[in-house]
Amino acid sequence: MKSNINDNLALRLAVASKAIPDIELKQFVSLLVGHCGEPLTEKKLRALSPKVLREVFQSSRYSVERSQVNQLHAILSSEQISPMEAPVVPEQTLLKGPIVQLAVSSNNLERIDGHFGSCLRFLIYQVSAQGFQLVDVRPVIENLSGDARTSYLIELIGDCQLLATLSIGGPAAARVSRADILPLKQLTPQAARSILERLQTVMDCPPRWLAKLLEKQEAEACLL
Repeated sequence: MKSNINDNLALRLAVASKAIPDIELKQFVSLLVGHCGEPLTEKKLRALSPKVLREVFQSSRYSVERSQVNQLHAILSSEQISPMEAPVVPEQTLLKGPIVQLAVSSNNLERIDGHFGSCLRFLIYQVSAQGFQLVDVRPVIENLSGDARTSYLIELIGDCQLLATLSIGGPAAARVSRADILPLKQLTPQAARSILERLQTVMDCPPRWLAKLLEKQEAEACLL
């Protein structure tokens, strides 16, 4: 089996195995081969969803927490082979003018590379015409599933008006929208800066959908 695993794949598997320290690397690889078949490839690993990974472990004698599966999925599906690191929140500056708050579903540094239901954390940004800044990093720590998990995630980003995510299911997107958070699905993993810069350029003269969000935010602030 070793001869069928190239150096990049071996490195990815070694990094991924750190998310499930109770399972030896050889046993972990055997489980993946048993499900995906040989040869094991990075393309096959990227196709594995969190649900499928949970089923793989459930069919074995190993007990793995949901948070571990989500971290494992983040590493296996990531374009970059690296530990899933959280960014550091910098010293804050006072942004002037209308401000919109954006949540980013993220797995690694300041990137939009996480799925709404299985990301490791949400990065919270404030954006105005003057600039943008990272104001909070919120780990997803609850081992919940189904509607309870969606409710928890929405509550976690409840002070935001926008959500940038790599993927979100239809029912979850509907619930996010009903919570007055507009989901913005991205086609490919990318740096958070890409959408932040686009938002900043339209804050002086926001499009209608953004203007409505800002008007609602201002009206709610007046009630406080």
